Amino acid sequence: MASEEIKETGINFKQFFGKDGKPLPVYQYKGYNILYLEMAATALPKLNTVKIRSDDILMYSYPGAGSHWLFELTSMILRGSSERIPLVKEDLLLDWVPIENLESAKSPRLLSAHLPAKFLPPELLKDHKIIFLNRNPKAMAVTFYRHLMGAKVFEYNGDFPSYFDLWMKGEVPYGDYFNHTVEFYELMKNNPNVLIITYEEITNDQFKALSRVANFLGKPISDQLAKSIVDMCSFDKMKSKKPLVRSYIPKDFFKEGGTLYHSGKVETWKKWLTVEQSDRMDARIQSALLIEELI
Repeated sequence: MASEEIKETGINFKQFFGKDGKPLPVYQYKGYNILYLEMAATALPKLNTVKIRSDDILMYSYPGAGSHWLFELTSMILRGSSERIPLVKEDLLLDWVPIENLESAKSPRLLSAHLPAKFLPPELLKDHKIIFLNRNPKAMAVTFYRHLMGAKVFEYNGDFPSYFDLWMKGEVPYGDYFNHTVEFYELMKNNPNVLIITYEEITNDQFKALSRVANFLGKPISDQLAKSIVDMCSFDKMKSKKPLVRSYIPKDFFKEGGTLYHSGKVETWKKWLTVEQSDRMDARIQSALLIEELI
């Protein structure tokens, strides 16, 4: 899509500069930061035309929460099988997937989104099951940085300290994590169709987490199937056997060695954040995330 065509959709180009002088490019839609990705610029203005089905399910999170893993776990629950499926989260990601791909997907669709609620189809937020995934924001900041650095198309090459400052200010795709998360929670906290679950909860006890998700979806599973799903969705198997490049995604999407699967560990962030950065994050968590079940 040419730059003139993008502007006609209400999308604008913007760059945020870190202290290292490296630009982090984004597109902005109605003042909101989205990925610097032509697919996103094309899909977002058309999102209100998506036809929502009665059995659609929404998986919602800020980027870096571990949604690829949860997508795989939940897809197996819905199918009642631990057999590997060809779909990945991006095939049903409302943020950028072509509308025709959504329309051709078989039901029930496990839709996913990182966008703020105001951009999502209102019908989807009313009478549909929603799984709200959250994670320690320290880990999410690191994971999202590695996502951005691993993809050639995002054109970002800043160092982590510079990125961290931008992330804390919300000068990144999808904006401020804390505002993003609290806004969605406040909108959904009294909705009985919403399940809040954390990456740490899944990591600590996968069987218990699987049971929570399965029961929430009205798809209880046997202990034998749960064990098989846990085995198939181990980090090593996901990383080695679950392809991420799709037909509609540019072949040069990733840099050499780039991936969306990193360590899969809960405390990898400790290797990235300095004590000062961790303290800054703690202060923000205390002031913004006073909701116990969110973290």
